[in-house]
Amino acid sequence: PFGTSANGDPCTAYDGSGNLYYETMYGGIQGCKVIRSTDNGTTWSSSVTSIFGGDKNWMAADQTTGPYSGYVYTTMTRSSFNGHGFARTTNSGSTWTTTFNASNSPLPGAMVCVGPNGATDGGSVYFVTNTGSAFASVYGFYVSTDGGANFTFQGNQSFAGYVGVNSNGRNSVQNMRTRPYPFIAADQSNGTYRGRLYCVYASNTPAGNGNKPDIFCRYSTNQGST
Repeated sequence: PFGTSANGDPCTAYDGSGNLYYETMYGGIQGCKVIRSTDNGTTWSSSVTSIFGGDKNWMAADQTTGPYSGYVYTTMTRSSFNGHGFARTTNSGSTWTTTFNASNSPLPGAMVCVGPNGATDGGSVYFVTNTGSAFASVYGFYVSTDGGANFTFQGNQSFAGYVGVNSNGRNSVQNMRTRPYPFIAADQSNGTYRGRLYCVYASNTPAGNGNKPDIFCRYSTNQGST
């Protein structure tokens, strides 16, 4: 259904209406294509281009009943490897618009998630970039409170270092390539920790101490500022 060759890094997301979105890089890695299923994967729509870029995409959907219900968001490292792009769809994947580019982010591995903004479900869209170096990552946190139309930079955090050992300029564990990507999620519940933003990543402490990376989880209570 993609109408072209898929090229890896597939990811999926469900919106609140049960629509399933499947995204993958395509061609010579010019960007990403997305297909949509309304019957849990039995049949699929024709593909559309969601974002242009050169490596590592990720996707998230607003599953709430808030003002941005059904919006789907994606991010990808730009083709020139000088930043990360962010795009969204507001019409169930029919068309996609790039709304933001974060510059000076040369590493792949940007991520996106959805959380509340106070009482507004789905009111915060979080976008975290991966920069620095492959052995000393710097995560840049951004937040949008208008459904991904505009973003505010919240700050950089230097959490992660090596993952495993340096093998020919790459992080490796047991000869397998690894990366300290910043995976994020936000608490959309009505419980005690509503609104918390969580970041999970791998790192060796101290750096370069072998094939035994630790998994870390950190959280923010102020939309990624600290």
